[in-house]
Amino acid sequence: MNTIATSVVICGAGPVGLTLAHLLGMEGVDCVVLDRLEGTVSEPRAIAIDGESLRTLQKLGLLEGILDEFLCGLEADYVNGEGRHLFKVGRPEYRPYGYSMINAFDQPTLDRYLADTLRERASVRLLFAHELTGFEQGDDGVTVHCRNPQGQAVQIMASYLVGCDGGRSSVRSQLHIAMRGESNAQPWLVIDTRDSHLGDELDCRFYCDPKRPGMTIRKRHGERRWEWMLMPGEAREDLLDDDTIRALIAPYTDVDNVEVYRKRVYDFHAIIADRWREGRVFLAGDAAHMTPPFAGQGLNSGLRDASNLGWKLALVVKGLAGADLLDSYEKDRRDHAWELIETALQLGRQIQPIDPAQAAERDAAFARMHEDPAALQALEDEMAKSVLARRVTVPPLPAGECSNLPGSLLVQPTVTTDGKRALLDEYLGGGFAILGVNCDPVRQLSERLQRDWTALGARLVQVRTGLASAGAGIPFDHTHALADWLGGDQPVMLLIRPDRFCMAAATPDSAEHCLRQAFTALVAGDVTAAA
Repeated sequence: MNTIATSVVICGAGPVGLTLAHLLGMEGVDCVVLDRLEGTVSEPRAIAIDGESLRTLQKLGLLEGILDEFLCGLEADYVNGEGRHLFKVGRPEYRPYGYSMINAFDQPTLDRYLADTLRERASVRLLFAHELTGFEQGDDGVTVHCRNPQGQAVQIMASYLVGCDGGRSSVRSQLHIAMRGESNAQPWLVIDTRDSHLGDELDCRFYCDPKRPGMTIRKRHGERRWEWMLMPGEAREDLLDDDTIRALIAPYTDVDNVEVYRKRVYDFHAIIADRWREGRVFLAGDAAHMTPPFAGQGLNSGLRDASNLGWKLALVVKGLAGADLLDSYEKDRRDHAWELIETALQLGRQIQPIDPAQAAERDAAFARMHEDPAALQALEDEMAKSVLARRVTVPPLPAGECSNLPGSLLVQPTVTTDGKRALLDEYLGGGFAILGVNCDPVRQLSERLQRDWTALGARLVQVRTGLASAGAGIPFDHTHALADWLGGDQPVMLLIRPDRFCMAAATPDSAEHCLRQAFTALVAGDVTAAA
């Protein structure tokens, strides 16, 4: 029997598993990625990627090589059966994390790129056509069993296993972990087209039409996604008929110029696993939660899982933090994943009514709201809040030390250094960062504390805000985004985690004590806020 020794096994070479492998690989953690398929998926699946996910690709040094394949800065508008505007989400100019919040992409293109570039990570092995057949775990590790392309048994000895193997996860099934929630009552037809006729006049639109709810969103290279809800009594095979598909899209484009290269009927789910961890085995992405498509957050939620779990696994595997650190993964991610599911359900309730009276009542409510622009904006902001406003667990800190900042996601403005512009994360690096806003951490912190944090890979960075420009070589936030996030231009020292969440914040005078406490908590693995 062929035996492999590694630190982490990742089951599933989709975007979540491949991203997690990249995150571990950039930290030099040896890992093996298994997938039963012979290569990455060839059919389109996810289509929406948000600014936070692009930020993760930026951190990995991968975004520049594929950015041209993304269609960035989309707005999603919602119209009723008569074509009247109800509301919209997404503002292309709003880029709190460095990139627009609604962007379209082609999953097969992204998956191929992630797999190809993963081969450049020396510590990572990517094994396609390897099917997981079982695993068992003990106090010291996990033994993973699989079969290679020749049908031969392969045994992998690892410290941890992560199931990123989708909604029908074999890892979750073998752990006997149930999924809770609900499935969409009506299935949807999903088609992907190449359309030489239809340009950008239909960016992203949801048809809240009781006769047949639907949506469309465009991608690069003249490609487009269409989705249409099956009405009660309709058979799946009827909607897959080519003439039916042509009739559905005919009102919006010249069907003689359209190539339908994929068609499928989907059942959407709003479900979450009872638990995301059992011992040394974790779940991530669709293996842990499945989100209806109405908010475009399914893939993004999974990439957040990878971003959160990746740095924690790396520290624990390398012996730089206590294993209890891994307990915070589900605590950080579960509530937010469910919040996104509820947001998608809320949007679905606006899109899917097929009762004319119910749809008319909805339309009237939005008509009244249009008379009050502030109320309409408040609704749109509330729908975006689930993506933008959330917190993670952080260690207890001294009372009164900038207590509103720890646990929140750092914004990423464009900063200027000696006349050159770059996004803030380019200075922070891929690991921890001690960010001195209007103060210098090198001068403020003791050499011993600096050595402790740099041993964990932390960078010490200062940035200036306010009216006065920074000195030579010091980044300056001319956008005021950082000062707005902080609530002013006061000096503050921030400890930023590798996933860009603020772990600690303090005034310059108290930073030594605060960051020492944070270091001690991290090394011990105790990063959960006190109840």
